[in-house]
Amino acid sequence: MKKFAIFMVFLLCACAVSIGVMTHCYKATDDYKSNHLRAGYIINGVRCYDMDYDTAVKTVSDQWNAADILVTGTMDEPLFTVKNIDCTYDIAKKLPKIKKNHPIMAALNYYLNFPASVRIPMHVTSYTKKFKEDVTSAEFLNLGAVTETRDAYVDLKDPEFPIVKEVYGSKPDTEKFFQDILTCIEIGQTVFQYREEDYIAVPEVKSDDPELLAYQDFCRQYLHQKITYDLGEDSYTIPTKKLAKMMRKDLSGKARRKAVTAFVARIAERYDNVGKNRKFKSLTGKTITIENSDYGWSVDQEAETEQLMKDIRSHEDVSREPVWATRGYGDYSLNIGKTYIDIDVSRQKLIYFRDGERKFTSDVVTGCRNTGTTTPTGLFSILNKGRNIVLKGRNANGSKYTSFVNYWMAFLGSSYGIHDASWRSSFGGDIWVSSGSHGCVNMPPSKMPRLYDLVDYGTPVIIHY
Repeated sequence: MKKFAIFMVFLLCACAVSIGVMTHCYKATDDYKSNHLRAGYIINGVRCYDMDYDTAVKTVSDQWNAADILVTGTMDEPLFTVKNIDCTYDIAKKLPKIKKNHPIMAALNYYLNFPASVRIPMHVTSYTKKFKEDVTSAEFLNLGAVTETRDAYVDLKDPEFPIVKEVYGSKPDTEKFFQDILTCIEIGQTVFQYREEDYIAVPEVKSDDPELLAYQDFCRQYLHQKITYDLGEDSYTIPTKKLAKMMRKDLSGKARRKAVTAFVARIAERYDNVGKNRKFKSLTGKTITIENSDYGWSVDQEAETEQLMKDIRSHEDVSREPVWATRGYGDYSLNIGKTYIDIDVSRQKLIYFRDGERKFTSDVVTGCRNTGTTTPTGLFSILNKGRNIVLKGRNANGSKYTSFVNYWMAFLGSSYGIHDASWRSSFGGDIWVSSGSHGCVNMPPSKMPRLYDLVDYGTPVIIHY
């Protein structure tokens, strides 16, 4: 008996040594380094005899996708069969490591033609949209009218801030079901038992939840506040939900600077119009496009953030304009408003509107087209007004000129303005083509005093063809 035991130990040692030598020698062969699987290789139960790695990957993936998964109920009754699986797997990176990870098995296959059976995890890396839709649209998951599960919440639209009770729904979580089917695919499971209770979501927040009750108290204490931005026809009151998001989560009623800053940035994005392209219909009936004008309104975001922080901390109702970095004339308007001077170069007409009513009309002469001293087009504003001004400049030929005017209203720098032109006997028509101004808008002396008295500093001036 003792001799037999010694013999067996000797035999096992000899086998171990032989296998070790065989494995060591195998690592030096071309087969170890090749991308080819010899006869006898079975990957995840799929024969991959005499295949290169790419072919083996496709063969195993196709076989995996060809399987059906029977979904049964709790009484083993058939509910649905998952067919036409259309997934891709990560085995393309794992399969080439078979020989390295299983060198003894690979050596035995190479030298002794032993079968080499290996299991590689079939992790799903992607799937088609259609496959997911086929699974999640299964009839047993979509039976008639269903109710969504819903947590209890405070109704911020109601000034009493009541708690709306939770709802126990009847709609299955199809996403969770689909993920479970993917798990079945990965492990090769062909039968899956569906238990409805595992897929019907239960409300996480109940109406008697202490945190919800505390939030209701917070709402009733702090969210009655109304903060309104006076923006003419576009006046805007901060919605209760947005106001709540700008307060700290500790329910102290204090403002959160980061949230307030982000909100002000959105307000600026919505209402700033300086430098923005504007397309609108003038009160004359023309559709006008303005590009990159410096005229208009823009929010001073830093100062507005500070002011809004103070307003929130006060917990008092507030109605005011935003803190402007630049502002246009009169009440805010996203485009131009209803008070402005409209100069139509093609018609050689100037019309002044106040509050939407035409208050003044006149023929004019604008910059000369033939000499290239045309009047700039765009959206401007009256920068200053003056009486008894001497205008100086150069003619197209380079010679200097001086012109005395009784009334001057600048709209672009100090070089372009609207003024009386006593040296002209007629206005309007085609005069501007060959005998226009140096760029200013020439007005009849008899009409200029009236316009001068009507128009305020800052009044918008729109010049267009």
